[in-house]
Amino acid sequence: MIAVIGEMALSFDKSGSAWEKTFKGLGYEWAMRLKEEGKDVLLITVLPCGKSGNEMAEELVSKGIVFDPDLHLPLNPPIAVDGEWFLRSSSAVALSAEKLTDTLSYFHDIKSVVVSSSLLSYNPASSAVLDSLSFMFPQPEVFIDTSCSESAIGQKEILEKTLNSFSSAMERVLITDSKEEILTALR
Repeated sequence: MIAVIGEMALSFDKSGSAWEKTFKGLGYEWAMRLKEEGKDVLLITVLPCGKSGNEMAEELVSKGIVFDPDLHLPLNPPIAVDGEWFLRSSSAVALSAEKLTDTLSYFHDIKSVVVSSSLLSYNPASSAVLDSLSFMFPQPEVFIDTSCSESAIGQKEILEKTLNSFSSAMERVLITDSKEEILTALR
């Protein structure tokens, strides 16, 4: 199984004179792409409670993407409006090490993990991801996708420190902005 740790957001894009609501986010997009390639995928993301969270959960179920239903928090969903991201104080960046470790322990057949770099630019999510993955045994292959939009990055300093820490803490880690490089390695 491949785990994807990243954000799933409500997206509102202008379409003529109306706004179109869809789902976006580097985590969600990776889960969809891997599922389309026939992979077993677990999307690890914190969904908001309420109607938005239910819509997101229904979308994942309809696409056959596994997720942890216990990862729901009463926070706002992450939102993208015409390509501008609003992640700060959203459910996506509230991932805790305890909840992530519980999820990773429950799904014991995880061999590879794809991580969204935008999530690694916010605390407590960056610390939670680093701590949980570095203590997994056996350690999975970790692929960190740094191709997210500039507006999705919270604090560049946190991201840089976290990426450096991943390089020293993990046995097998690839940090790249090339989706094709990650896909090739996952095949």
